[in-house]
Amino acid sequence: MSNIDNSTYKQIKKSRKLSEEGRYDKGRYGHWKHYRNMRILVAAILLLAIAASVVLSLAVFHTKKTVFIVIACLLAIPFARNITDIIMVLKARSLERSVYEKMETVSQEAGVRLLYDIMITETDGAVYIPCMLIAANNIIAFTPDYSDTKAREKIKTYISGANTAAGLNFRIFVTEREDTFIKEIKKVNIHEGIPSEDDIRMKQTILSMGI
Repeated sequence: MSNIDNSTYKQIKKSRKLSEEGRYDKGRYGHWKHYRNMRILVAAILLLAIAASVVLSLAVFHTKKTVFIVIACLLAIPFARNITDIIMVLKARSLERSVYEKMETVSQEAGVRLLYDIMITETDGAVYIPCMLIAANNIIAFTPDYSDTKAREKIKTYISGANTAAGLNFRIFVTEREDTFIKEIKKVNIHEGIPSEDDIRMKQTILSMGI
């Protein structure tokens, strides 16, 4: 008996899995704000714990040579990590709600799914992409806050790192113009609305490149 080709079924399952992600996961609208708020909350809790450990050591034992000081020092590491994340996300700006709703309408009409609040970090900094389409071997980025040509070229360079990391060769297009982005979305044709294996791999690669 010949093997049954279940590749389409697997693609449908993967597509459904991608659509079942959490409300504020990477690639969802509002991720940056939610991530920043969570980091602020965690940093505040850690700061209180550090202060409590130091005060307890000095007030009760009248010395710094206690296990509470060791605890405070250990807690300083995740505290610093959270502060760094907060600083990184402070520069990120999501789309205006009205623009987001417009993009969602366009994406539904085109039968594609857009990604939002994408950050890509490198050793020399980070770039912020509020809206992106990954489909049919295309990466189309909408960057309304980057009107400078050099800034958009930098974003393109950062994104090209995903091609290298995933071993793919996706076309990369970056624009700050809303009408151009919408026009590019409408050009993309996904077969039966199901993302390909390469599209899924590229999405996972892009999301893994930032916080």
